[in-house]
Amino acid sequence: MEIMKKKETFEGKRFPFKIGIQRHTPHLVRAHWHEHLEFIRILREPVTLHIDNQTFETRKGDIYFINSNQIHSATTWQNEREYGDGVLLGMVFDKSILFLAADNLEMRQTFSLLGGANVIRNRYTPDDPQWEELSGAMDKAYEEFTGQEPAYEFAILSCLYRMMTPLLRLHQHDPRSGDPGKHAAYYRRLKPALDYMESYYAGKLYMDSVCKTVNMSPYHFSSMFKKTFGIPPVQYLTRIRIDQAKRLLVDREIPVTEIAERSGFCNINYFDKVFKEQSGFTPMEYRKRFVPLS
Repeated sequence: MEIMKKKETFEGKRFPFKIGIQRHTPHLVRAHWHEHLEFIRILREPVTLHIDNQTFETRKGDIYFINSNQIHSATTWQNEREYGDGVLLGMVFDKSILFLAADNLEMRQTFSLLGGANVIRNRYTPDDPQWEELSGAMDKAYEEFTGQEPAYEFAILSCLYRMMTPLLRLHQHDPRSGDPGKHAAYYRRLKPALDYMESYYAGKLYMDSVCKTVNMSPYHFSSMFKKTFGIPPVQYLTRIRIDQAKRLLVDREIPVTEIAERSGFCNINYFDKVFKEQSGFTPMEYRKRFVPLS
């Protein structure tokens, strides 16, 4: 049977996150994979969880981290004929959500250490030092998502940082996770190119010129950049321009056409398209929603 890539309902949304309880079915989670990150906590046994080539006979309270592109499924059976009453809490979110509060390449370098590698530990039991933080943050995220009080998205984002921090620290000290020093060396090597893009984003910027700042071919520059920061350099340049546009949109006196030009977009239609892809709103919708009338 072919394992399908799952398209989540939040894809393309401004806040790509969901959390919910799965129960009343033997197939709590059908086999699939996706590029998002996921946490599963076992609320009631029995639940059998499959992650890639590993099978876990879970216990109540166990928390599982599922990295990008890992195939996973969950079932609950009492025996061969009767399905069980296992229950789990599942939380899925796109990695991009982690950069909503602050998007800088130091953060991207840290999160790129995850990089879809299967060496990230999947299972965290109540005996593990990371478990209490993971469990408490998951409870709080569920409460905020179901209640949706004002600023609930900020609260959920706080929960995600609480959960990802111990995993990243654990991974960085895992001898199987590669050499963190190599990532730091790559960052230093690419720093002149970052500075160049951040200085000249408003004009016509060609990648050949960016590559010259680090004396690299376009192929090797793009490869090292994506390996280090998790996104291609062209995508990073686009984000610099969109961030600048957001800052300018705060001033209602500046026309949107001028903002597009000052942000490095020579075509207003293309600016509208890219801005909506990055933020979930057109520039005018963003200004109306987030900038108060004076």
